[in-house]
Amino acid sequence: MNYEIRRQKREDCKDVVHIKTIAWNETYKGIVPDEYLANLYRNEDERLVRAYEKFEDDSIHQFVLEVDNKVVGFLGVGKSLEEEYPNIGQIYALYIINKYHGYGFGRKLVETGIKELKKIGFDKMIICCLEGNPTNEFYKHIGGNLVKTKPYKKFNIPENIYYYENI
Repeated sequence: MNYEIRRQKREDCKDVVHIKTIAWNETYKGIVPDEYLANLYRNEDERLVRAYEKFEDDSIHQFVLEVDNKVVGFLGVGKSLEEEYPNIGQIYALYIINKYHGYGFGRKLVETGIKELKKIGFDKMIICCLEGNPTNEFYKHIGGNLVKTKPYKKFNIPENIYYYENI
């Protein structure tokens, strides 16, 4: 399997939107409402338009994972969005289609994210993950300390926050 992790380009937006749809449907079935998951397929075009409009080549901190020349995952990082954790980095999104789990791509994407966070001035980071998502185990395995569980407002289900010191 040949792979490459590279900075996202505007033309990758369609793949990224679709990967989020697939990954959410694979991961969150039985955790979030079925109607929400079904709507991800129905509103892909609308989300794609927003992704194109918001995309800025010079300030993007998002990367794609290509396996055999096909985009199968992505990662987004930046300044923490959590009020309790200001001035540290955050991995906002890490999605890989299930078929490509187990090959070490998640770890490689996290390493890419850490390099990017250091480049933009952060030495600590957090990752948030909904309870029930099997990726919680991965975040612990790569050194995350569970520091808080808070309600994820959109669905009123618990979301875990993992803290990483000295990234």
